[in-house]
Amino acid sequence: MKTLLAANVFPTICYVIAAFFVYAFFLRVDFPPIKDLDATAGTYLALALFMFMLPEAKRLKLGQLFEYEAKVKEIKDDVKQFKEETRATLSAYTSLVSAISNTVSQNITVNLPGRAEATEAREDLDATLKHQPPKSELESQIDEFLEAEANDLSYALAKLRMQLERELRRVLGKRQNIAATPDHEPRFLSARSLFTQFARLYPRYEGLSKSFDYVLRICNAAIHGQFVPQGSAHEALSMGLSMLSELRNIERE
Repeated sequence: MKTLLAANVFPTICYVIAAFFVYAFFLRVDFPPIKDLDATAGTYLALALFMFMLPEAKRLKLGQLFEYEAKVKEIKDDVKQFKEETRATLSAYTSLVSAISNTVSQNITVNLPGRAEATEAREDLDATLKHQPPKSELESQIDEFLEAEANDLSYALAKLRMQLERELRRVLGKRQNIAATPDHEPRFLSARSLFTQFARLYPRYEGLSKSFDYVLRICNAAIHGQFVPQGSAHEALSMGLSMLSELRNIERE
């Protein structure tokens, strides 16, 4: 009885209805057909074919009046399974990030710069970089940068720091691949050491020291799992992307 109740009776119902329409069709035109095919007989035949194909069809649509989606339960099950897998993945991801953040935060605390430091850093940057993009264009760059990281400020700031270091290494001719470690340079230089060497090589950019330090401290705070106010994060992205654009235009000397 349980097997009978669990069986899918929909195809059987469709075939029975199809057989009824076939019977009605032959009543109309006789068997074998000897009468002319009129509109009523044509309708019976079309309905019979429709009901016969309905159980096997993935999708049938008649104009704007009727649309049937077969295997709805199977699709719902697939969607439910996908949601469960996505939820499990996000849960594991969140737990991992939280564990890393908590572990690092216990050992490292970055003091965020204040508003006065941000203002001074911005003034130094504006005085040093004479040809910055218009504010509207810079805002668009920030939006695109954030969108690339799913609007996650922490990941965006971490990516900004990596790109700044990568460009400094390129300009200074430093190695960028751990596998290519020479014997005389056992480890990577820190970001501040890289900028110090950069400012010596390009004295015209010495004025960016406070700006670079501001961006670096905000990025470090985000990397170490600290809360970064949105205003500070936006300021760091604005200054960091301006410096990044300038670095990319510098050819190695």
